[in-house]
Amino acid sequence: MSEQDKEKEPDKDLGAMTPAVRIFLVEDNPDHVFIALTVVRQVLGDDIELVHASNADEALLMIAQFTEQDRPDLFLVDLRLPDNGGFSVLQAARSNEALTTVPMFVITSSLYDRDIAESYQLGASAVLCKPLSRAKLRDELVRVGALPLSQRPADPSYRH
Repeated sequence: MSEQDKEKEPDKDLGAMTPAVRIFLVEDNPDHVFIALTVVRQVLGDDIELVHASNADEALLMIAQFTEQDRPDLFLVDLRLPDNGGFSVLQAARSNEALTTVPMFVITSSLYDRDIAESYQLGASAVLCKPLSRAKLRDELVRVGALPLSQRPADPSYRH
């Protein structure tokens, strides 16, 4: 190994220590967890940390414990959790002061205007329809400022 290579080695280690993007996913369907994780990795890369809650009660307990230091970078919440749990998760997340600036994305199969409107009233940054789309997720991340514009594809055949 040359001297130049040895000098570059510590920088390589620092890059490995770069914190992952921390995603909090609240989803009760294992197939939808897999799809969401796949789409998120396609958009953000493999360097993500997934924090998963499989129901609203579990999510509410976790939300109460998040601080400025360990909060997620992005929330993805299934709106149609049992007992209207998606709405309670959104409300609890927006009530936690450490999470006020974290983008909250609702993922839903509901096309009811009332559900979409209530999601935004409770602080959702975006409402995405299932199945989750790579293009739509990327566009919404850019729109809310969670992803730089340079991350948008330059391909003219890019479709929403």
